[in-house]
Amino acid sequence: MTMDADEAFAQIDAIFINHPTFARVRRMVRNIIELPHTKTAPCAHVSGPSGVGKSTLRECIKAEHPPVKDGAEVELLGGLRMKTDRFKVLIVRMPSSPTVKALAREILKAYGDEFWNRGDEYTLGDRVDRYIAANGTRAIVIDEAQRAVERSGTVVSDKLIDWIKSRHETNSVAFILLGLGSLRHLFQADRQIRRRWDAEIRLEPYRWFRADGSPDLEGQDDFIALLATFRDLTPIPFDFDIESEEVAFRFFYLSRGLIDGVKKVLLMCARLMKDNGQTSIDLPLLKQAAEEAFPLEEEGMQNPFSEDFVAIAPPPIEDDYQVRIAKSRSKKSAGKGALSKKRLNQVVISHLVK
Repeated sequence: MTMDADEAFAQIDAIFINHPTFARVRRMVRNIIELPHTKTAPCAHVSGPSGVGKSTLRECIKAEHPPVKDGAEVELLGGLRMKTDRFKVLIVRMPSSPTVKALAREILKAYGDEFWNRGDEYTLGDRVDRYIAANGTRAIVIDEAQRAVERSGTVVSDKLIDWIKSRHETNSVAFILLGLGSLRHLFQADRQIRRRWDAEIRLEPYRWFRADGSPDLEGQDDFIALLATFRDLTPIPFDFDIESEEVAFRFFYLSRGLIDGVKKVLLMCARLMKDNGQTSIDLPLLKQAAEEAFPLEEEGMQNPFSEDFVAIAPPPIEDDYQVRIAKSRSKKSAGKGALSKKRLNQVVISHLVK
């Protein structure tokens, strides 16, 4: 019985491979979340290039720690009480224009706060603290955290970093940052945040060659094992031996060792099969899929499934660490713009009742 192309596409898209490196990183993050609630919660940052599995890690964390419906009650300043789902782990994305207000609002929105878009920095921070306490939140995961660092290497907002440190210190909640390698400049620019965070946890692409250009036999075996797992989980048969070194290298060249690249070309095969009526994956189909799924010419790459492919190392993927380190922006003087306690309470109540 021939599988429908749409169903095949859905099955390939749902493939999850818990390969050894990913499993190790996932276990390290899980251990941080599951540690007993202590005075100083550990924090971590996981980095890697695009397509290496950070989004998959985020979804795994989300699946392992789903919210409990209406599990918490929060009392806000002014006596207002709100019901909220209970989040042991809260997951948000760093705003594209990261500021204290923007991140605080993302966190409050994720908690379900009806007034997430109201308030100044003080009232927003106070509400975040109250939600963390009421939920018993153990960890806050911030994806796309490298947005806090400009392309020049400059920390976008020292005030934002201080705000994160304050939430960590006040609530003993773990912060887990996911992002590109350029995230490291955040820690190079601020000794205090470097002291609070564990060493970088790195998700790397598969390797076919070592840094000196010699074959990485262990890396090759791991990548071939990955392809074999894809073959076993893909509902479409292959008309060739995917475990042969020659074919495996073609897949490596196209994907440059990124698991996302392997899945991308297989998904394109399923899309093309819907139009051409093929019932199996062969090399000509892969050639067409590579042409339509990847900007080969723009990247200076060959089509590895073409007849005239020359087996050389692929161009390196963009270095996700590569930004120029610049001096962090100077901090604004402490106390500038401070409000009296009476005025703060007025602002809080006015924002909540609007």
